[in-house]
Amino acid sequence: MAQLMFTGCSTMKVTPLTASQADSYPKHQEVNGIVVGIQPMTDAKEIKDTFKVNLLDKGVLPVLVVVENKRPDTSITIVKDKVCLRDQAAGTSSLPERKKVTSDTGKGLAAAGAVLVACCVIPAIPVLFEGMQMNSNASIIEFNLGDEEFYTHTLGPGEKAQGFVYFQLVGGTSTSGNYHLIAEVNDPASHEATTFDFPMTLNLPKK
Repeated sequence: MAQLMFTGCSTMKVTPLTASQADSYPKHQEVNGIVVGIQPMTDAKEIKDTFKVNLLDKGVLPVLVVVENKRPDTSITIVKDKVCLRDQAAGTSSLPERKKVTSDTGKGLAAAGAVLVACCVIPAIPVLFEGMQMNSNASIIEFNLGDEEFYTHTLGPGEKAQGFVYFQLVGGTSTSGNYHLIAEVNDPASHEATTFDFPMTLNLPKK
């Protein structure tokens, strides 16, 4: 992906996503030739450098997901909506969903995350991006969120996919505790599903 540069008094530059091999991340699992690695982003500076806005301030947690198909002769499919974040204590889950960022007199509006409680979907929670001085800033942020996002992929033998999944945390910006990131990968030929379960502890700063 080429870098994107906007000119003007409020210039931003989008940094391309460079992901390592799935098994190079501390949190990774391999099952039947499928390797999934994840990396939650909890450092505010790193998040702002990557997305040009501190998503944690909005109660949004970005998680890098890397999937590799090491099977010699079969394809796999990973669906974005089959990746969820489960709160171990509350028993609730967040599904990824990112909506368009717009700008109005220096403010952008985005929506990230749909919360599941007892299998009932609650409408996506709006997230307000403050301090956007120019409409181009909102456009760059929207471009970056979308360009780095993890989408549904079908991977042939030896292929790899990566991207960020954005979760709206149920407790907002002060959410800390034990979570499970769960990803389901399917074999489109046999319809067999393989589930990856990553326990993780979040210690997010209070706003």
